[in-house]
Amino acid sequence: MNDNTTQNATTSPATTNNPPPTPPPVPPPPAPVPPPPAPVPPPPVQPPCCPLLHQPPPPRKSRAGKVGCLLAIVFCAIAFFATMAIIGVIASAMDKLDLSSGSTITKPAPKIVTEVIRPGGGPDTIAVISVNGVITSSDVYQAASARRICNELRYAREDDSVVAIIIDMNTPGGEVTASDEILNEVRQCRDAGKPVVTCMHALGASGGYFIASGSDWIIANRHTFTGSIGVIMSTLNYTALLDKIGVQSEVYRSGAMKDMLNGGRPRTELEKTYVQELIIKTFTEFAQVVADGRHKAFANVDAVKAATFADGRVLTGASALQEGLVDQLGYFDDAIAKATELSGAIAPAIVSYSQRASFLDVLLSMKLPGALDLRQVAPVRGVSIEPGKPYFLAPEFL
Repeated sequence: MNDNTTQNATTSPATTNNPPPTPPPVPPPPAPVPPPPAPVPPPPVQPPCCPLLHQPPPPRKSRAGKVGCLLAIVFCAIAFFATMAIIGVIASAMDKLDLSSGSTITKPAPKIVTEVIRPGGGPDTIAVISVNGVITSSDVYQAASARRICNELRYAREDDSVVAIIIDMNTPGGEVTASDEILNEVRQCRDAGKPVVTCMHALGASGGYFIASGSDWIIANRHTFTGSIGVIMSTLNYTALLDKIGVQSEVYRSGAMKDMLNGGRPRTELEKTYVQELIIKTFTEFAQVVADGRHKAFANVDAVKAATFADGRVLTGASALQEGLVDQLGYFDDAIAKATELSGAIAPAIVSYSQRASFLDVLLSMKLPGALDLRQVAPVRGVSIEPGKPYFLAPEFL
């Protein structure tokens, strides 16, 4: 018993001195995974200095496409020349028509289109013919073309529905021959039994009054500029300029008066006298026209030449009424009322005319000289006096 006790005593301290078991090590937490790096943008591409050089070449056309384009061009050329040949044949055939009768082919006249300004209550109409701008023989846009005006007056005279004509006037005058051609048509309208009334607006001077004097009744605004009864012809003398720059004019003539308006030399007394005689003779004819048209105010041509306005001065409408050159002061409606009264019509329609050329007229006129001048349809800046041409014109209004 003592031995066991000793043995237990011996072993107890050994059991008591053993260290406790060490726990297993705790692993460290995993390191955080860094995010993937952001993608680096590519460097900007610089545009080429010449984009056309860096464009991809266009696809090559097939040989069949080139042949087709060439054939189309050839076909268009053949069609164009064939059309022109047909037009030439037609125009040549027209030249050969009625040669025995002596007829000639002239520039095709545009078709006249009637436009209603004010409707009426019956079949009768009053035609309004515009004389607006400088009176000229040529067909110039924005000018009073004698050819157009005469065509419209002739059309109104031959139209049975037209009972009277109103000349709607706003012109400073113009060429002598052009004014005379229009006056002749006005007189023919009166001879056909159709009264003519002239209505002056801002201007009705010189050649404009020359035309108006042939009408049955003249109405002017009190502010209208009219009169200017006279003839003017001008030229330039640049002899001093030629002497200054050392240039001499050489003219070879068949007679002493052949180059009487030559600006390269001074006028002779014979030339001055002769030109002045031409002017006075034309002025006398102007005065005779006024005396014939205004016979109630002027007994004869000498009475017109002795009037105060015979020096070519411009008169207002009110002064012209006092001088006996116009019959009434008023407006366009007054002209309509007077034309209705003179014709005896009841509620007539008021119409105007416009001229339009058809496409066939355009093609046929290509063969005629002086036809289809682009200046005929282009706006004009103004009409100047041509040297050596006489005018019934008030030049201060140009």
